Formats: sequence, structure tokens, C-alpha cells
Amino acid sequence: MYMLSNGRDPGIFVGAVVWLLLSCSFSSAVESDINCLKSLKATLQDPLGYLNSSWDFNNNTEGFICNFLGIECWHPHESKVLNIKLSDLGLKGPFPHGIANCTSLTGLDLSSNKLSGPLPEDIGRIISFITTLDLSSNSFSGQIPTNITNCSYLNVLKLDSNQFTGNIPLGIGQLGRMKTFSVANNQLSGPVPDFGNNSGITAESYANNAGLCGKLLNPCRGAQKKSKFKIF
Repeated sequence: MYMLSNGRDPGIFVGAVVWLLLSCSFSSAVESDINCLKSLKATLQDPLGYLNSSWDFNNNTEGFICNFLGIECWHPHESKVLNIKLSDLGLKGPFPHGIANCTSLTGLDLSSNKLSGPLPEDIGRIISFITTLDLSSNSFSGQIPTNITNCSYLNVLKLDSNQFTGNIPLGIGQLGRMKTFSVANNQLSGPVPDFGNNSGITAESYANNAGLCGKLLNPCRGAQKKSKFKIF
């Protein structure tokens, strides 16, 4: 058996290095999720005090953030955030960019609050692995970022009852996992995405957007003009 110059077994040495690297990686990942929630709390105004009373970062026990209001972890004793559900808490402020630090996040529900402003242009990077995004019943405005089409794991996207304007990114129709999609009650215009034969997406998904047209709705004007010149 080969020995290191100090007389120690090299197998033990290598094992210790691997353990150290894994420990550092785990510690870094946990710290990232803690920083994610710290950023979220710092970004959002909490006039009703729900987060202030529940989110205490002075606790050093393993998995302590998993006991926070609205936080679900992959494992109750491991600080890796799976879902953030903060619906109807009276929260105010912009979309929290710090969400990007919750690298294992699959669900984000900020519905029925008083959040406002535009969505970040790079939202597809911030929530790249998310499967459920519910931002409904807020006061978000501006255009729906085209970058959201990079969220290829999305099953549920609810943006209804906001103040979004402009066109819906047509690439959303290419997100093959989509089961639920709603942009009702906004100020959107232009053609709607084509989700193929997805029965879970109906005309109600687009209700109360007078400027929308296309599949499930009134034909778009350009499509009407083209139909006059069909060659048989």
C-alpha cells in the first residue's frame, strides 16, 4: 500500500477532500436559499406584518427557513426551497429579483397581493426551472417579457387580473408542458399563442382583453384579409 510522505493512507486523504468539497457545496447551496428569502423580505413591503412575524433569520438550526410562512422545502430539515406560496398577504413592491438565488425552486405563488411594476426582462433566467408561476390579481404592468418562453418546465402560468399591455409572446404556445394558462383581465392586444389542441386552455384564458385575436377568439385582421385571396 502506498503511503503519503507524512505516513497517512492516501485513501483516507482523498475521502477527506471529497467530504470537504461536498460540505462546501452543500453549505453554499443552503446559504444561497437563505439569501434568496432575505432578499425577498427586503424587496417586499409587508404592511400587515406576516413576513416580519414569521421570517426570523436569527435562527441557526438546520432547515429553519422551512418553518417560515409560505415556504415549502424539499426536506423539512434541509434549507432547499421547493415552493414559495405568499398569496393574499397584502404585500407591496416589485417582482423580487432575488428569487434567482432559490436555485431549487419549482413553484412561486405571489397572487392576490399589491405587487406592481414590470416583470424583469430576464425572468426566464431568474425562474428557469419553475413549473408553476402565479402572479394573478396584482398590479403588474408593461409587456410580458419574451424571455419567459425560456421557462420550458412551466405547467401553470397565471398572469390574469393585472395591467399588462402589448402582445403575448407567441413562443409561450411552444411550451409543451403547459396545462393552465391565463392572461384574462389585462390590456393585451394582438394574436394569441397557438397551444395546439390543449383542451385546458380556452377562450376564458384571454377574457376581457379587447385587443386580442386569433385561435379561440375573433380572427385577426391580417388573417381576414388573407382569406379573401385564397386560391382554389
